[in-house]
Amino acid sequence: MFLHKISYCLICLYIIILPLIRSEVEIAGQKLADVILALIILSYLVQLVICKESISKFIDGIKDFFTSYLSIFMSILALMMLISVSYAVDKSLALSESIRFIVYIIIYFIIKYDLNSKKCTIGMIKSYIFSTLILCLFGVYQYFTGYGLEGKFRENYGYLRYKITANMDNPNNLAAFLILAIFPMIMLAIYEKEKIKKIFYIILSTLIFTNLILTGSRNAIIGIMVGVVILAIVYSFRLVILMALLGGISIFIPVIRTRLMAITDKTQNESRVYLWEIAKKMIKDHPLFGVGNGNYATLHDKYTEIYPQFKFYMDIKATHNSYLKIESELGIIGGISFIGILISALIQVKKFISTTQDEFYKFFYTGFLASMISFYVMNISDNLFFVPKTTSYFWILLAISQGIMFRVKSNKSYLF
Repeated sequence: MFLHKISYCLICLYIIILPLIRSEVEIAGQKLADVILALIILSYLVQLVICKESISKFIDGIKDFFTSYLSIFMSILALMMLISVSYAVDKSLALSESIRFIVYIIIYFIIKYDLNSKKCTIGMIKSYIFSTLILCLFGVYQYFTGYGLEGKFRENYGYLRYKITANMDNPNNLAAFLILAIFPMIMLAIYEKEKIKKIFYIILSTLIFTNLILTGSRNAIIGIMVGVVILAIVYSFRLVILMALLGGISIFIPVIRTRLMAITDKTQNESRVYLWEIAKKMIKDHPLFGVGNGNYATLHDKYTEIYPQFKFYMDIKATHNSYLKIESELGIIGGISFIGILISALIQVKKFISTTQDEFYKFFYTGFLASMISFYVMNISDNLFFVPKTTSYFWILLAISQGIMFRVKSNKSYLF
């Protein structure tokens, strides 16, 4: 019971501090966030050794894990990542990226099968809301002061004084984090009947939207538009009217107008197009198994020597497309399993929304469903599924919903 509480507190701590601390913060040469993850896993393992209740939950969890399409696809992708280490040019990079994904699976497992009581799930969601609030307040402060911004984001862009990053390393990462948060907060603002809480969610939604605009991210604008359309479909078509109204108003906001026009700007899209073309060449050369997990970046320069027409003057080696990254690095098996994860996750969240009797969860996850699809779309032009500060929250929020469903389905009375 004591170790269970430690695991729960560590998870909440991880949820709160991950987006708030700079990536450079370390303890004994290791990133602080990674140290906390290691402590969570260690605490759970010790719990399994000394607590019969935890062993019982673990066995039930294992039985369920390999009957779920979502978990099966996750396992296949993880296995493919590990296999790819054997043929990757940079084996250490392939192994480190594989371990990172396996850690996501472990955290998903712990939340779904061990930390699935209502007290734990509400506590984790509240930790997420608190972290989002602090991040947004810092984002506004950063815009007016430039505090903590790298030089390349401190330029006067004409449409913005600065592009804010908070502590998320770059504006696109921050935008992705905020897209995952904004629609759940909007739905909670609609759901909440208590006046003070309703005002809080309205203020937080406004803060998130403001921060999204201050990132100057074209992807953020696309994410907002996609999310509103999805909410209109799954919740209320009246949101279409709201979207049209906000869209009309946004045209008069310089930063939004400028970034909307830039979406089809050939010059600004050129670097991404070149990166995608290189990925396509890798897929053509290695269709079955890919070049190895994380090894697109390793082989990028070699391919630009072969295809100099795709060489860009800036030193960018990320695919800027999660789907092309997976396909080029892990081949057709990796690509199918990745798409399987995304589709299964949507189906499971939709099922949770349809079956839960708790209105708080129903509204929160209706918003999260819209955020998920927006996040999927944003990954067409960025590697956001492979940025720990963003994708960790995708897996955590997904695990919370699946944990609630599992606890109801198992119908067992655990002590914790």
